[in-house]
Amino acid sequence: MKITELLHLHEGFRRLPYEDTEGHLTIGVGHNLERPLSTRAIETILEDDINEARGELDRIYPKWIHLTETRQNVLIDMCFNMGAPRYQTFKKFWEALRRHDYNAAATELLDSKWAGQVGERATRLSKMMRDG
Repeated sequence: MKITELLHLHEGFRRLPYEDTEGHLTIGVGHNLERPLSTRAIETILEDDINEARGELDRIYPKWIHLTETRQNVLIDMCFNMGAPRYQTFKKFWEALRRHDYNAAATELLDSKWAGQVGERATRLSKMMRDG
């Protein structure tokens, strides 16, 4: 038996955090979350999360892929940050984007509760949307 098979057998496989028998927050195949994650693990999670955001954008606005890379990055960043359900509530932003009115879309990003929550991030993304 391979070591990965043995550890799966003994530790199980959990996608969500749980407390182990000693009360330690654990995830995956017995990974104790009180231990630091490796750089490789963090980058893998980030890559997965970016791909998930891209998939959500494919679903909610398939034409996003035809935007400039800079504007695509704005959409990915925002979807990553807040998730597609909340992102879809930016009605005026999406209307402006569909009209290719990037100035209006940039303004709508700043005219939101989200902008107040994320501060400089919103300012930067608004400028990126405007400048393309």
